[in-house]
Amino acid sequence: MHDIPEKTVIPLNKAVIRIDSAPLEYGISNETAIAAGWVSATAANPAIFNGPFFMADEAGVADDAFQARYHRTRFATMMHWKADARNVKPWHIFAVGVIVSRDNKLIAGRMAASTSAAGRIYFPAGSFDEEDVSGDFIDIDANMHREVQEETGIKLSGAGRRDDQLFLVTASRSIALFRRHYFDMSGEALLEHIRGHIAAEVDSELDDITAISAAGEMGEATPWTFRTFADWHFRQG
Repeated sequence: MHDIPEKTVIPLNKAVIRIDSAPLEYGISNETAIAAGWVSATAANPAIFNGPFFMADEAGVADDAFQARYHRTRFATMMHWKADARNVKPWHIFAVGVIVSRDNKLIAGRMAASTSAAGRIYFPAGSFDEEDVSGDFIDIDANMHREVQEETGIKLSGAGRRDDQLFLVTASRSIALFRRHYFDMSGEALLEHIRGHIAAEVDSELDDITAISAAGEMGEATPWTFRTFADWHFRQG
């Protein structure tokens, strides 16, 4: 994966994430630091939960196909991973079902204070979990559909069309797999629908929603994977 440039959109014809039953070596070798970090993290935000999590020790692209090998770990490992400035660490891989409005707006949400990414602005998405497992593989599109509906109330199956391809962006040991879903609704109509969903939720992951209209609009509150894809989208003409 080191030979793929960061902050660059890579079209894919195929993506396969296999689950390996062996433990994640990074979790074992950093066990003490992970435990100490989790104590600090929960003291600052008691709402976060140390649930099951996946990380990849191997990932790569060849002939327009992406392959990765996942291992099970816990969310505490991810929290340690975020604070680990080294570039020799596992891959965090996630999928993003991008909502595109009729007037070419991209719908993004701001993470609520109860989440581990409070204040960050993303396209609605979430890390893979056990609900996304099908046999020994991750169901990438099922994750997109589930996460978007949970966070926004929007069903991606209601899109008029979607990208045939996935698009990969990597930055700082994160790998995002994007697929756009095009809706016959204006940006304003989508925002109104999603705000209603957020207001009705007891503990929503989002506390605000916005429509991105042009390259450069997503700033420092947004990770580079999302910013790179948004800028690329608006520069396609």
